[in-house]
Amino acid sequence: MNELVFCSRCFHRIPDEATYCPDCGGAISDDERRTFSARLVDALNHPLSEVRMRVIIALGWRRQKDAADALVACAMRNPVDVIEGLQIVDSLREIFMGEPRNPGLEALIARHPSAVIRAAAARALSCT
Repeated sequence: MNELVFCSRCFHRIPDEATYCPDCGGAISDDERRTFSARLVDALNHPLSEVRMRVIIALGWRRQKDAADALVACAMRNPVDVIEGLQIVDSLREIFMGEPRNPGLEALIARHPSAVIRAAAARALSCT
């Protein structure tokens, strides 16, 4: 039975039995050497929106500040996915809770193409 298997580096679909990704050349076993935090950030590039959503939530719960730029980049890559964008706003708010500045929310306010996401980021920024 063929299951959906993705390379943990480039997230292209690969055969179940592959030891190297045919797209990026990365060794499949290299995944164990990378930190969990790095794997979470990389998963923001996953092709399945359900996976990305779980990662966005997890990064917020973990208050992983080094993921802020990657979260903003994810929102910019998927500007029509408003639900994902709103969750990114919530996660960025959680990550920088109590901080004097929130560079992630500031970036979304300045650059995101969706008025809904810009407004949500502005509301979140004013509440922190």
